[in-house]
Amino acid sequence: MIRDYTDADAVQVLALNHACQPEVGPMSGDKLAAFVEWAPYFRVVDVDDGIVGLLIGLDHEAPYGSPNYGWFVEHFDRFAYIDRIAIDESQRGQGWGLSLYKDFEQWATTTGLPQLCAEVNVIPPNPRSVRFHEIFGFERLDEFEPTGSPDYRVVMLAKPTGN
Repeated sequence: MIRDYTDADAVQVLALNHACQPEVGPMSGDKLAAFVEWAPYFRVVDVDDGIVGLLIGLDHEAPYGSPNYGWFVEHFDRFAYIDRIAIDESQRGQGWGLSLYKDFEQWATTTGLPQLCAEVNVIPPNPRSVRFHEIFGFERLDEFEPTGSPDYRVVMLAKPTGN
C-alpha cells in the first residue's frame, strides 16, 4: 500500500535508500529530517509492515542546496521535483515505481504544478531508470555534470502535467 511517510519509518527508509545506492544519492538522518520538513510529497510503499519503496517529491520552493534541483530552479518557475525514488530489489517489477509516479503526478496536477522534473544518472549508468522515465513520458532536456567531474553526469528530464 502507498501511504504517507511517518517518523516510525525512518530506520527502514534509511536502510532502503542505502541499499539502492548509487541509483539514489546517500541520505543521512539529518538529510531525512530535512526532507520531512521540506517535502510536500513523501510517500512510502508498505508491504506487510515493511517499507519496500519510497518517493520524495519537492516543489520549486524548497530550500534545497542540491545542484540538480538548482538546475530546475534556474529553468522553471514552478515545478514538482522527484528527488529520489527507491524500490527494494525484491519488489522491482511489481509496478510500485509506476504507481508512485502516477500518485506523484496526480499530486502535482492537483497542486497546480505544470512540470514534473527529475534527473537520472548516465555516469554511472542507470539505463533502467532512463528507460522507465522515457516510457512514462519524460523528455530529455539536457545533460549536466553537477559536481564538475566527468565521473558523475545526469540527464535532466521533464514532463508537463497539463496545468
